[in-house]
Amino acid sequence: MVYRMKIGMLLLFIAGVMFGCGGDDTETGDGHDHDHVHGDEGDDFDTAASNLGLMFDDPVAAGRPSPSFGADISPILTSRCATAGCHVAGGPHGVDLSTYDTLSAGSDDGAIVIAGNARESEVVKQIVQGRMPPPPAEPLEAAQTQLIIDWINEGAENN
Repeated sequence: MVYRMKIGMLLLFIAGVMFGCGGDDTETGDGHDHDHVHGDEGDDFDTAASNLGLMFDDPVAAGRPSPSFGADISPILTSRCATAGCHVAGGPHGVDLSTYDTLSAGSDDGAIVIAGNARESEVVKQIVQGRMPPPPAEPLEAAQTQLIIDWINEGAENN
């Protein structure tokens, strides 16, 4: 309970900072404002990642198992992101997370996954900073986010 309250307070803080600093709000027609990050977020991203206990290291060297796209990543994306009205064909900003190929294709603005570099991958930025899935949906669990980070850092392979 305390953990959820801390996360909720953090998300409210991040949202306040974003709106107070002139975030790039775009209404997409699906009832959600999708805020896309352009450039480096610095401390906001690092603070959010730290508060969630996320690691951007080599998962194997750190003793974590190697995630697989098919077994670990795809189920997260298809159940939480690639849903009707969200990130499927024709979704906001051209982001379709329903398959490996469409995820790899990126968005209207370019790549959203940078193989080997989760810290610079747009999909990770959106999740870590609480923008995706958009409120009022529950954020991904830290363990789910860590799996995505580890998969990207290991090369974002279709395995």
